[in-house]
Amino acid sequence: MQLATLLRRCQAGEVAAMQDLIQANQSAVFRLALSILDDPADAEEATQDAFLAALRALDQYRGDSTFTTWLYRITVNICRSHLRKRQAKARLLQALQPLSRLIGVSHIHPEEIAIQRENNAVLWNAINSLDEKHRLPIILYYYHDLTVSEIAGVMGVREGTVLSRLYTARERLRAALNNSSG
Repeated sequence: MQLATLLRRCQAGEVAAMQDLIQANQSAVFRLALSILDDPADAEEATQDAFLAALRALDQYRGDSTFTTWLYRITVNICRSHLRKRQAKARLLQALQPLSRLIGVSHIHPEEIAIQRENNAVLWNAINSLDEKHRLPIILYYYHDLTVSEIAGVMGVREGTVLSRLYTARERLRAALNNSSG
């Protein structure tokens, strides 16, 4: 079957056509995602996300490039998003590392689950104690994985203001967490 016919059928909402399109491209998209993310589980999730995004945006495909190129562009953007999420989580863990050393949590054993829950509650209490202009950037950055630029757009402020507020919020959280553990 011709690609143009298959794409028209997908746009018409034919489930069988969507399955055919996915099946024809799934291994290539997965390999691309795996080469970028270097984690099979993340690559599988990114592959699914890429196909969902592609099927939603299928009416925007104009044929200026090959379908594979268009699909790969979507996949690369999805993988970049996954990498940003990883980096944001790593930055949060690094920013809160002094607290982890203070309370001695390097890996969690079953008997330490209660301690971890208490630490999470302490962290959320510290975050909630921040004023809104400092709390919101922390939540958007670390928990919703928005970029500084996206946060600036959401909050209606300049990127430099977001960076300043994130820095101030991290310092206040570090001080609050150090005080609560000592």
